[in-house]
Amino acid sequence: MSKNPDLAEVRKQIDAVDRAVLDLIAQRLALSADVRRAKSGAKLWRPAREDEHVAELIESARASGTPGALVSRIWAELMSASISVQGSTTLHVALEGDARANLSLIRDRFGGSLPVQSYPTSSAALSGCGSDPEGIAVLPAPGGMQNWWTALAAGGALSQLKIVAALPRVNAREWPQAVAVAEMELDPQRGGRLLVAGADVQGVVRAEAGDLQLVEVALTDTVEDAVARGDVIGYLPPAIL
Repeated sequence: MSKNPDLAEVRKQIDAVDRAVLDLIAQRLALSADVRRAKSGAKLWRPAREDEHVAELIESARASGTPGALVSRIWAELMSASISVQGSTTLHVALEGDARANLSLIRDRFGGSLPVQSYPTSSAALSGCGSDPEGIAVLPAPGGMQNWWTALAAGGALSQLKIVAALPRVNAREWPQAVAVAEMELDPQRGGRLLVAGADVQGVVRAEAGDLQLVEVALTDTVEDAVARGDVIGYLPPAIL
């Protein structure tokens, strides 16, 4: 580009880029439909894999000065559209606390294409997710008065569910503002954090309910020793900065 580019020419180039982007989005959605057929009933959403992919994209985008939060937001919309094409995933959202802030977190992580069912309490949202095989519950992070996580522990009413993702995804605080819960096998990787419910587990205590504690355990080669006396009820992938 010259020092003083022609405005009309620049706009023409932007229009061409926009059309190319739309063509690529259409190709991605078509491939998403193929993914659904190839999975043959497997879970559509894989949060650990998604976060790993977004982290790689953010690292690649840094060279061009593209903000990581923007990359995450764009891919949230693309993934939301892809999942909606693949199946019937619904977000079961607890509207406790600041509803506007909660909805902003959800949009940042899940985009705007997935249907949302809202509930007045975390326990109601969790119950709704428990009866929906492809549902995802979005709940305030455990801690303080938030003890819904006890239902995920061994012997709990919804022990088939697991904490599988943190909100926000990028530039998250030490402990997330909200978490996503779903029925799926955990996919832990080194550098992530296991969430263990127990009474005698070594790690960072994040929540307590009676004699039960929710403990964050850094995922290392020796993590088996740390969780031997507890029940793994969740996994948070490595933080994306």
